[in-house]
Amino acid sequence: MLTADFIILSLDSARQTLAALGQVLNVAILVACVAVLAAVVVPRLRPRLRMTLAGLVGALTVGELALLWFHVRLWQLCQVTDPSTGLVTGSFAIPIWIESEKLYVWALLVAVLALVARRHGDEMRPILAVGAVALAAGAVLVSQPFTAPLPDFFAQYSSYLTASRSGDINMAYNAFRSAESSRLYFYNAWYMWVHPPLLFFSYGAFVVSFAATLLMVFRRRSSYEQTAYRWARLGYLPLTLGMVVGMPWAIIAWSGDAWWWSGKVNMSIMMWVLYTAYLHSRIYLRRRGMWKVVAVLAVLSFVALVLTYITTYVVPGAHSVA
Repeated sequence: MLTADFIILSLDSARQTLAALGQVLNVAILVACVAVLAAVVVPRLRPRLRMTLAGLVGALTVGELALLWFHVRLWQLCQVTDPSTGLVTGSFAIPIWIESEKLYVWALLVAVLALVARRHGDEMRPILAVGAVALAAGAVLVSQPFTAPLPDFFAQYSSYLTASRSGDINMAYNAFRSAESSRLYFYNAWYMWVHPPLLFFSYGAFVVSFAATLLMVFRRRSSYEQTAYRWARLGYLPLTLGMVVGMPWAIIAWSGDAWWWSGKVNMSIMMWVLYTAYLHSRIYLRRRGMWKVVAVLAVLSFVALVLTYITTYVVPGAHSVA
């Protein structure tokens, strides 16, 4: 069993190491973002867009590996000990796509999709590249996964360590119960290793679908609509599966809370309904005026996706950090 003092010193060392790496990685990512934007904006640099995107993907991947190392270190250090028995109940196995790391994972996924997109890839790549740059810059400048990692986790675990060192058995036991509940029903839950990756993949596919939709609207060619439909169809299945597997976990983790009234949950359902309507509207695509209806539904669906993400931070509720 690791002592609280040893855990505190080791965590400080790990965070300092990540922050030092992060300073270099932040610069590399931002430089890559500037190079990608230059290739998008300057016509004579456009042939180098894929190369600059590869550079952005490489920088983001190295950063993801650094975060992975940090999470392994957390699993080795962040134990929970029952003060009544002195026995270790387990360690935190924290997924690499939560809290301050969400935007970073999404940026990496969109950058990869921008790089590998084939059908209409050359035409969609500039749009996807701008999206990847916006996400990457937001992750580095706002979320700060390297210099301010996992703020909610560290706030709770620091409180647990403080209580465990206080000598007050009641305070220590209450802190233990809170930490153990978070460990079992959130950070280590199977749901957190399945639900977010499914949704992130679907969101990435929807971003590509939106890029193709924009090309359809401005260039009025049916081939773009077909590409948009294929990517939306690809994202719809993991979106549906991710929402379905989340319900049993929500019933257990938020027992006693009216989680079904959460703004994030309701916005997610609205997004799913809109994408369902969009996919089904193509049945009537040959009818007069349906092109406009399909385009409007496609745009509204993507707007709902963006609002679903934003709702997490601005609308209070069980599924929110507001």
